[in-house]
Amino acid sequence: MLHLSGITKLSYCIETQDLTKKYPVIKGYGGLFTHLFRKKEIAALQNVSIRIKRGELFGLLGSNGAGKTTLIKILCTLVLPTSGTAWMNGLDVTKDQKKIRKLIGYVVGDERSFYWRLTGRQNLSFFAKLNNVHRHEAQTRIKNLLSFMELEYDADRMFKDYSTGMRQKLAIARGLLTEPEIIFMDEPTSGMDPVSAQKLRKLIREKLVKTEKKTVIFATHNLHEAEELCDRIAIIHKGEVKTAGLIGEIKREFHSGKGYVIELKSPGTGFLEKIHHITSARKVTIIPDNSFSDTTQIEVEIKDGDNDIFPVMKEIAEIGGRICSFYEKETSLGELFSMVIGRK
Repeated sequence: MLHLSGITKLSYCIETQDLTKKYPVIKGYGGLFTHLFRKKEIAALQNVSIRIKRGELFGLLGSNGAGKTTLIKILCTLVLPTSGTAWMNGLDVTKDQKKIRKLIGYVVGDERSFYWRLTGRQNLSFFAKLNNVHRHEAQTRIKNLLSFMELEYDADRMFKDYSTGMRQKLAIARGLLTEPEIIFMDEPTSGMDPVSAQKLRKLIREKLVKTEKKTVIFATHNLHEAEELCDRIAIIHKGEVKTAGLIGEIKREFHSGKGYVIELKSPGTGFLEKIHHITSARKVTIIPDNSFSDTTQIEVEIKDGDNDIFPVMKEIAEIGGRICSFYEKETSLGELFSMVIGRK
């Protein structure tokens, strides 16, 4: 965010700077007597600085307890930060809470927040009234949202009879009742079967982001989900943002050496012993194979700064290797996540 001559130029939809949240640790009876005046705190977030562009699907990736939900609650003005600042469309989360709440929708994977003996339509009507949406306008929005979320044929069934996927769709519909510009989603596919989760991810990507042009902040610990959905990600670990950016860029940052898988035709034992001593490769690993195939696959990591696999292939051929095929190995997000959180 740039401030020029008193005018705020919005370069990002959401921006945080050194955002920190600490919670007091409740003492036991022994601690009350031995350390009466000593204040002990635990940091849920530490100096978090991220920037999210308008209209993108941004992923907050981290294990349970990493700080994703705390960050979302601060941005949704549900929790005050201990220190640091955050802006939503140029509005300060600690000073402009009412204005910010009109801009955002919040979707959680918590079924207990709905009324189980009300229908889907009745639930949406109740929450529309809580959000001060005029009755006539609410009816129009609810009708459109039920159609948008493909729930129009189940709108008058009781919530208790909904499947997990239908409940999550209704949660998204509720988050869209106020027609927000920015939508926060906290583990929205939690507990869903793979087919329903895939359909919901497609709906978020195709309808909310591409069609409706919403800015979506998507918190998940599902690595596959983050890689499939998100434009950019921030990896959070123990309250700290370890890295943020495009997934491809982060992969290049943390894993500079390129990897290839090479398939060899009927390699002998003597050849496989020689393969580990190839000088043009940084590392060569034989991939275990329990099948009865007459081919063997090896994984080759080439040296830093060298983008050419052909010197390795030439050396393999010179020691008697017969190459059937090869392809570049993509670093998985799971491998990347382990590298990121493991770096000091």
